Formats: sequence, structure tokens, C-alpha cells
Amino acid sequence: MTKTTTTISALLLSCVAILPASAGDSSKGGMVLPTPVEPCSDREIQPLFSRYAQTATHWTLRAGYRSFKDVELQEIDEFDGSTYDIELLVPLSDSLQLRFYYPLKTEGDARDIATGGDVDVDGDTGLLDFPSLTLEWQFKKANGVGDYNLAAYLGVGYLRDYLDSETQPNGQTDRINHRGGALLFGIKADKQLNNCWTFVGNVGGRYYWESDDIHPNSDSDRFFLLDASAAFIYAPSNAWIYPAVEVVYQGDVSDYNSLQVVPQVIVPIGSNVDLNAGVSVGVLDDGPSTEGRLQLNVRF
Repeated sequence: MTKTTTTISALLLSCVAILPASAGDSSKGGMVLPTPVEPCSDREIQPLFSRYAQTATHWTLRAGYRSFKDVELQEIDEFDGSTYDIELLVPLSDSLQLRFYYPLKTEGDARDIATGGDVDVDGDTGLLDFPSLTLEWQFKKANGVGDYNLAAYLGVGYLRDYLDSETQPNGQTDRINHRGGALLFGIKADKQLNNCWTFVGNVGGRYYWESDDIHPNSDSDRFFLLDASAAFIYAPSNAWIYPAVEVVYQGDVSDYNSLQVVPQVIVPIGSNVDLNAGVSVGVLDDGPSTEGRLQLNVRF
């Protein structure tokens, strides 16, 4: 009888212990159960601008479309147009990867700064972005949530084609961006935050040792631009859409300063494809006033 009574008492005490406490009575009414931890996505989710420090585990092909307004170059301004580009990411080891970038096409309408006339711009290249090959080295690996991945990159870009500018209505043509070379370098970081948020940040620069008519605020064909960006991505497991926001800076911290805020969404398609869409808003006088971007990422 004593043994039975002891067993029943133990069971009753166990039941009381697992009951949730009432509001305001956590110190009196039993044990509060911890909130379940939300599982996070393990996809290699790529924002529009910022690039991860963590070395990719898959070859990744990115195809991009960009529609911009009010871009200024050395000889033209009020440039409204579009650009198509591709990028291939090739992991070489667990800490090294190669990134190949190529602008395919740029077209649009602009104003000739010297004459004020209308200009049609078209060509199989980009604006400030040259075809480039970049080596990336991850020198620090995160040990868990709250720790950073860190990487450095160094690359070279060379111009392969040019843009034709045709003045209206006389049809006079001029070549923009028909020669150029640039050195690319910088540091990248990413960090898994709490509640399925991820931070991705890049700080770097590009030095143009040769260019033609593309400086956004000067007559010099040799110049330096600072590139900096920060992205925050929310990626819970099995979500049908991932929201993100980026802040992107490009300039010389003097005469030319472009700052864009870029809200965006990333839509997973199957297990190896993501579609990104975002609209950037320029908050300073330089750089595009608005810009829409679409980006397709395929991992294989």
C-alpha cells in the first residue's frame, strides 16, 4: 500500500511540473516551457548586390537584368536604360573560389552634356562594370550562430567591347567605354543571426587604370571608386518567399557619392533555383534615382 501511494504521488508531482505557469505566476505555478526554435533554411540564398564570404558548395550561375534611370557618365547624363549580365561562381576548395562576371548588353536613351541633344546608347558591354575574373579566399570560418565568415578577394577586369552613342537627329556617332582596365579588391563578411536572419556585408574598391568617358563626375580616365554594401535576409526553413533589404554605396567619398536602399524578395523555385526581384531608391544626388533588378540563380 505504501509503495502504491508513493508511485501515485510521484506521477501527480510529474504532471504538475510540466503544466505551463499562469501569467504572472511563473515563480509559483510550475515550469515554463521554452519557445520552440524556428528551423532556418540551408539554401545558398543570394541577395542582389552583396556576396557571401562563405565559400559556395555548388557551382552557381547568375543571370541578371537591370533597368535604371538618371545615370550620369563623363559625357552623358539623364541616362535611362537597361543592362543584361551573367556571373559564374566556381568553388575550387573549401576556402577558395573563382567568380567570372560578364556584361552582355546595355541600351537606353540619354542627354549629351556638351550639346544638350538626345543620344541613343547601345552596345555589348556594361557601364562601370567590366568583364572580370576574381579569386576569393575565405580566411575565417564561423563556428556557429553569431560568429563571422570572413573572406578577401582580388580580381582584374578588362573591357572587351564598347558602347555606341548616336546623337539625334543628325545621327553622329561616338564610342563610349571602348577601352579600359580595372583592379578589384576587398573584404567580405557574413554572419548567421538569431531568428533566421543573416547579415552579408562587403567593403572594397575598384581602381580604373584606364577607361574612356565613364567617370561619373570628372574628366579623368584614371580613378578609384569605393564599393560597400550590407544585406539582411530573413530565411526560415520551407518558406515560399524570403524578404531582404540592402544598403549599397558607391563613390569616392568626395565629389561622387551614390547611396541606394534596396528592398527585395527572393523566391525559391525547386531545390536549386532562386529568383530575386528588387527596386532600389537613390537617396543622394549621384547614381541612379531608381533601379529595378531581376536575378536568376541556378546551382548545379
